[in-house]
Amino acid sequence: MRQFSIVRIVLAFVVAVTAAAITASVIQTQFNLAALTALAVDIDMDTRIATMFHDVLHFSPTMAVFLSITLVIALPVAYGLGRKYPQQERRWFVAGGALGLMIAFSIIDHLAPMPTLIAANRTPLGFILMSGCGGLAGWIFHRLWHPSALELREHA
Repeated sequence: MRQFSIVRIVLAFVVAVTAAAITASVIQTQFNLAALTALAVDIDMDTRIATMFHDVLHFSPTMAVFLSITLVIALPVAYGLGRKYPQQERRWFVAGGALGLMIAFSIIDHLAPMPTLIAANRTPLGFILMSGCGGLAGWIFHRLWHPSALELREHA
């Protein structure tokens, strides 16, 4: 049986959620700026960068909450599937994070008073990219929590 370090699990979780929340925030920002540009609003590079940093500071914490709740459910499911199919373990974590976030977004959008709470989710591409951030979180978590022998040799 594997020995799990609670510190390693918590650190992997925090890094995965943080990285995915920041990535999702940048994606959300770019979709919002693209929508404004489509309305013939001219946005210079300084404004784009300032907006991106603003959203990372203000949207990432909200996204981190969505991701945390999702991953607390999805990662144990992925772990169980990974035990049953060990050759595919990392893929289960990636799929679990992505599918979990797809489900979470669908629930959130159903409960939100507006058509979609997160603007990037209004298009199929945006929905896939934002949900993919859950897959990114699953990959990062698994990579940090349970690196392969090859990955461990890379850092030796």
